[in-house]
Amino acid sequence: MKKLFVLLLALVLSIGLLGCSNDPLVNAEKDYYVTGNFNGWDTVADTGMMEAIAKNDDRVATLKDDLKDVEYLYLKEIVLPTDLAGWDVTYTIDGTVTVLDGNLTVKVIRTTAADSDARDWWAQSPESGEITNLTPATLYIPAFVEENVDGAGGWNDNPVALVAGTYYAVFAEYEDGSRALGLVLVA
Repeated sequence: MKKLFVLLLALVLSIGLLGCSNDPLVNAEKDYYVTGNFNGWDTVADTGMMEAIAKNDDRVATLKDDLKDVEYLYLKEIVLPTDLAGWDVTYTIDGTVTVLDGNLTVKVIRTTAADSDARDWWAQSPESGEITNLTPATLYIPAFVEENVDGAGGWNDNPVALVAGTYYAVFAEYEDGSRALGLVLVA
């Protein structure tokens, strides 16, 4: 009986360890960049190229429940400055007209191939499909609609941080083809 218990315990522990892989969830066929007014809206390797990470990375621990079925997972630390860009974005968020500085805007670019500057899409857009918001307390993503009829934005409008700061920009692509973006405030 003891041998059976030890064998079952070893099996359960080994299955549990398989789910805790430290391997980055990389899409070997694409590169991902976080961009916005803060880095000139481009695929800038020094300031924008995201790194593939494992879903058990400590930097995304607060998103653990939202990353269960993730296929590809990318992260980049970014600084969204308090300096004013000279232009604003205005959205109606939860019924309140909210004006935010242009330096707080963010998008993700996926390239057509790894080591390429050619853009597959900018997220969110009609090409990327709808992007789910992983962190509504720090990020606003406009509605995935063609026309901005109620002030909430549309699918080509910019996601925007709610306050300046240093963040981990997190982008996830899931097994079912859906995608998500979040800004985790760096402590």
